[in-house]
Amino acid sequence: MSLEMPPIELPVEPPIEVRRRAVKRVGHVGGIMFLLLAIAGARGVQLALAPDPRTLESAGQTRWVETMLQAERGDILDRDGRRLATTASTPNVFVDPAEVPAGQHATAIDALSRILDRPVGEIAAAFSRTAARYVLVARNVHPSQEVAVRQLDIPGIGIERENRRVYPEEAMAASVIGFVDRDGDGKSGLERRFDDALRGGSLVVQRRRDAQGFSVEDPLDLATRRLSRGDDLHLTIDRTLQRATERSLEKAVTTSGAMAGYAVVLDVKTGEVLALANLPTFNPNLPPLDDGGQRNRAVQDAIEPGSIFKPFTVAAGLEAGVIHRDESMDCEMGGWFVGGSRIGDDHPHGVVSLTEVIKYSSNIASAKIGLKLGTKRFVTKLREFGFGAPTGIELPWEDAGRIRNPDKMRTIELATTSFGQGLTTTPIQLAAALATLANGGQTVTPHLVRRVQDPDGVPEHIHRPAPGRQVVSPEVARDVIHMMESVIEPGGTGTRAAVPGYRVAGKTGTAEKVTNGAYNEARISSFVGVIPAEDPVIAIVVSVDEPTIGSRYGGIVAAPVFAEVAAVAMRHLGVAPSVGVAPQVDPANPETPAASATVQGLTWAGTGWRLPDFRALPMREALASLQGSGLGVELAGSGHVAEQLPLPGSILAPGQPITLVLR
Repeated sequence: MSLEMPPIELPVEPPIEVRRRAVKRVGHVGGIMFLLLAIAGARGVQLALAPDPRTLESAGQTRWVETMLQAERGDILDRDGRRLATTASTPNVFVDPAEVPAGQHATAIDALSRILDRPVGEIAAAFSRTAARYVLVARNVHPSQEVAVRQLDIPGIGIERENRRVYPEEAMAASVIGFVDRDGDGKSGLERRFDDALRGGSLVVQRRRDAQGFSVEDPLDLATRRLSRGDDLHLTIDRTLQRATERSLEKAVTTSGAMAGYAVVLDVKTGEVLALANLPTFNPNLPPLDDGGQRNRAVQDAIEPGSIFKPFTVAAGLEAGVIHRDESMDCEMGGWFVGGSRIGDDHPHGVVSLTEVIKYSSNIASAKIGLKLGTKRFVTKLREFGFGAPTGIELPWEDAGRIRNPDKMRTIELATTSFGQGLTTTPIQLAAALATLANGGQTVTPHLVRRVQDPDGVPEHIHRPAPGRQVVSPEVARDVIHMMESVIEPGGTGTRAAVPGYRVAGKTGTAEKVTNGAYNEARISSFVGVIPAEDPVIAIVVSVDEPTIGSRYGGIVAAPVFAEVAAVAMRHLGVAPSVGVAPQVDPANPETPAASATVQGLTWAGTGWRLPDFRALPMREALASLQGSGLGVELAGSGHVAEQLPLPGSILAPGQPITLVLR
């Protein structure tokens, strides 16, 4: 018999108790949540009012990026407003490897390699940087390459533009203008000297970016518009004369196998540098590999001048009264001893006039003048001419040259200094000193910058020459210039410097070079001169460093450069020919350009030039034939010469016009 237990019936909890317990539990949970929220809120307030510096730094690095914006660099222009340096916007090619579709990687790499002419491996390396969102592939690409890249239309490959310094004339006057690096900083020449003025303003801009590094706002355009563009430099350089000087100098350096060459063309009244050429040179549009071509030798290299220094010795002697205009001097037939050392002349003579001292370039007579002056008086006058001190030209690293201390100068050192040995000077110093003689004995300061003006055309600085100092009297200066004319006359050392139709005053020099304190076989061949001699307009200094082919004399190597540049300058500047001057004919050198009485097709007929037949010649060839003749040229039309007046065979004196009708 089984016993069945009755079911246990639990007491039913009243609903009011269940509700009360539920409310209590919800209250506990709500209290805990409120407490947590309160703690979080308190922490938020703390971070807002007194944040941890590390937190701020991390947030800034994550959310913001700083960009330095640089204003557009100012232009450098020649005296006629032609741009020698400017800024252009050029395209760059970049890729975002993560955005390039995987199936198009190979196609994109091959296409970019072909378009940009870059190795496939180099392009592939850029695409392999998958963690980067921006990889620069090529800078400053050609516009045709930009078009080809855009036509690919592949996601992840883009074009951006950046400002780039451009030099339209390439290597012309490169050592004067200088160049900038990739950061836009001037590294040499005027770009360095006037870097602050050219670069303009700068601005630091903050841009917000998202977690992937992409900018979410771009205020750059607005910020760029707020920047002030750099100032413009307006130079004294004349592009026509600069190009002619470089072309003639290059021909002389090449034909003589020289190491280098430099030339200066200076306005003797204002000190404006019309041309300043240096070889070797470089193209500032390309990254320079070394400083060989960047070096401005005409300003930075101090050399022994040699015989081109003698006119200043004569001027110092005349000014001091130790010699006189009509004095004769004994050149000892080419050999003379001073303090146990022998001084010699390349062209031995006996008694000569003071003019012939310069014409025949006598070392002995120059030494005698120096000894009459004495060390202190001589050195003082040389310093007044500007030797031994920077000229102040607006270029970096100018060399001051060197003159011995007069208190320690020995007698033989005084003698050698008198004919250009034992002291050093730069070509720009020589040009300034020569201009002093040509300017009636009053100094001029060489300069390259006419004015600096802001983007609105308002001048920030205008060069106003300071009053010059009177170094020698106008009479002495005129006498020395007149003596220098004899150098170009038959029998002189500089007949190749003659310019048909113009009086020329000059001096040749062939200086020994010093290496490790000792003279060697190398030479520097030079010519200095002014034109027209009766009222000088320009002074020209030409030096060819270490000619190795043919003659090494300055009258053979450097004088023709002077003649070519001076002929172009006279025509370009519109200087009237000298009255009653015909081409010089030197019977001793009938093969020289000055003696041939022929200028590229023109033949001297005793009273003037006999005209050839220019008809059917291109304008360029006809003008080349007239170069250096002193004839005025009037052109009508363009193309080839159809008519000429006067007719072929006519004789024209320098200064008379010829008309060419072109069709």
